[in-house]
Amino acid sequence: MAGPLRVEHDIEVARWVQASLSDLGSVATNVPPIFDAYARILHPATLMTPTGTTDAWGNPEQSSREITWAEAAELIGDRVGERQPWTAWLNRFGQVARDLPDGSLLIEGHTLPDGSRIQEPTDGDIPLPLLGTLTELLLDEHGDAEVLTAFWGGHGLDSAGSVIALAWPEGDKPSRREAKRATRAAQAAHDAAFAAAVDPEVARALREQHELGLPAEGQGRGHVLLRGRLSTFADPAWVERAGLGWRAEWPHSGRTPNALWPVEPHGAPAWFIATDLDLDITLVGGSAHLIGRILGHPSIEAERTRPDDPLV
Repeated sequence: MAGPLRVEHDIEVARWVQASLSDLGSVATNVPPIFDAYARILHPATLMTPTGTTDAWGNPEQSSREITWAEAAELIGDRVGERQPWTAWLNRFGQVARDLPDGSLLIEGHTLPDGSRIQEPTDGDIPLPLLGTLTELLLDEHGDAEVLTAFWGGHGLDSAGSVIALAWPEGDKPSRREAKRATRAAQAAHDAAFAAAVDPEVARALREQHELGLPAEGQGRGHVLLRGRLSTFADPAWVERAGLGWRAEWPHSGRTPNALWPVEPHGAPAWFIATDLDLDITLVGGSAHLIGRILGHPSIEAERTRPDDPLV
């Protein structure tokens, strides 16, 4: 690989992680229960506010900004939806849905009296700004280190099921034959761009199933292992050279680490960071001092947790 990370083909170097994890839906499902203290970091939600303008399709345009869960709680107040056990956000704020005329159910975010809407946090990845902030804190606390990192081999790295659909404004729709031709060309261009954004060594590791199953094998959650330096993740531009599916035209297309830890000492790292493809939080295990710094950091919204606490 030409980027800052390289594929680690020896999966056994990370087998201790798999062996130490629980499969009971607790914090220890993602972070080994070997640390003095733990924190769960809440991924930011998004507040979508109408601007009073429309786009070329006539749809209302909205501005957006990230908000903390504390701010979301103030905005939502008592308008909590039906709580669901699927994510930490849904467990706290509930799911808001409404019936459509055809009898189906539309899942939507919390709508506020002024027409603004709160969009729940994205799950499956550590947000890039958060990863950079955590990296800077870890560098200050422990210094640079060689690290191993695990990336889920699904969205962003696996193009299977990625289908392009085109639409045209009313009055400009081409003939069916022209529409099919344009769709095929767009799909081919998309597939080519997708393949070009994934490093050949990463693609080969996925193809040959050089993957670590987390939290266990046989759950359809194989992770490619990469080796590099912690300092790599301090600059968000690392994604541009990592070969992990990131494309400029699709700013949220690639992967960030699902697990990250220092290589040494083997089986007893000073810290461990993890999230999961179904989680809207990031979990950190480490010393009491490190976790205290995370909990008190002005740019991080975090809560103390324990290995046997429920994930959500």
